Amino acid sequence: MSGLDTFTDDDYSVIDKAAMALSHNPRGLLLPGVDPTTHREAVRLCARDYLENHIFINDRQFHSHLNHHILAVYSLGGSTKRLQEIFDINNSYRRPSLAMVDNVTITADNYTEYLVKEEYYPNFVAFYRRELAASNGDFNSVVAKYFFDPHIFPLAMSGLLHPFIQLGYGLEFKCQALIACALAQASTHRKQFSRALDTETFDEIRAGDLDGGNGLSLLDIMELMRIDPITDKITYDDDPYTEENRALSQTLAIKYAKLWSVGNSESSVREKSMEVMSVIALVYGSLTRPGYRPLLEFGVMHNLTSSYFLPILLDALPLDKKMRLLHAYAFTFIYIFATKGCPPLHIPPELTLADTHRAESAESSSSGNPWMEVIDKAIANNDMHVAKVVRALWRLSLLTAFPTQPNASKGYELPPYINCLYLARITVDSINMSTRRDSVTDKLQLTAQDGRRNWAHGMVAYDEFWAKYGQAL
Repeated sequence: MSGLDTFTDDDYSVIDKAAMALSHNPRGLLLPGVDPTTHREAVRLCARDYLENHIFINDRQFHSHLNHHILAVYSLGGSTKRLQEIFDINNSYRRPSLAMVDNVTITADNYTEYLVKEEYYPNFVAFYRRELAASNGDFNSVVAKYFFDPHIFPLAMSGLLHPFIQLGYGLEFKCQALIACALAQASTHRKQFSRALDTETFDEIRAGDLDGGNGLSLLDIMELMRIDPITDKITYDDDPYTEENRALSQTLAIKYAKLWSVGNSESSVREKSMEVMSVIALVYGSLTRPGYRPLLEFGVMHNLTSSYFLPILLDALPLDKKMRLLHAYAFTFIYIFATKGCPPLHIPPELTLADTHRAESAESSSSGNPWMEVIDKAIANNDMHVAKVVRALWRLSLLTAFPTQPNASKGYELPPYINCLYLARITVDSINMSTRRDSVTDKLQLTAQDGRRNWAHGMVAYDEFWAKYGQAL
């Protein structure tokens, strides 16, 4: 990981150099088209990324999505040619990997001294690889120890959940290298929330968990947030993340995350995780004002793509950490919702219509299954997030619809049935962006493909946003 070496497309020695291996977690989805040849290509390309590229693409800590995109498309059945194309598209704006800082060995005794210092990222990767190797294959124990370290946890849940997402890929593919990168990314990430996930404040947020209460539903909480006086103080700006708006949104999210709770049982974790995943999908598809072309919001989209990994991460943890992770995850969604101005939901009729194909198996490749057409479009899409969105929606479509769960308390408002196929269709038909580096200005440029658009970045609760960015029908 020196950043000095680059490799050719026919060099498979990178697999051994990176000690890269991809297995399969039963909770992960693999669709028709995955075979030993595409598997070998996915391993090779992830190994090249590991050896050649830094996990942050700039000094603002924007996150590399290269191995995310490769693995999402690989698991959806993408060809070896398509995997190489995705590598080339994403690799065009890479940042070379950093060299190890000389004379620094990070250990279990001194790692806290190097946190939030990006220059030590390769040293952290080496440290976590040693820890994982010493676990005799028990990667989950290493994750539980370090991801939930009180110094690291607030960092790990930062940055639109990218360390969480990276860890999800590592656990999905049982990949030591990717897990080490995720923990190293978390360890060197800047802190997004000034206090919310620090131990003292987060324990206050989770008091309802420990008391065993059911709390309010997320839908009820969102309604209360809309009429809260704090929301009135969040002011429109083209940049939704002004310092003042971030602070107000965090205050609001802390206040209302306290009203949601996770019971001290595996059944409560399952039910509350389904609630979170369903509400995120509902909000993702319900932010467009009537009379406008569909709008898909960037922050909520990251809540959606990360939700694919929620069952995988929860499976890897003991109950106390499952509860902790799930409540922190819900907090991040409440916070993102606040930064958009707590927008009202405009639920399209199609969003709650029954999808008769939702329970079909992942092995079904019948031409009569409309999911396969959507998946083909996701594979061909150059945007680095679209395939991840489709995977998350496919997973949600295969899970039992939450409203059928028998243990919902009376008066606890659950989300309606979500037609995930509808959401997947509007995603592949609305978004197709390719990111490239301009050869003259050396700046990253977003280029629309096939006349489609980029994700919306903005405060969608406000008239000013729609006047400036909305596209009327």
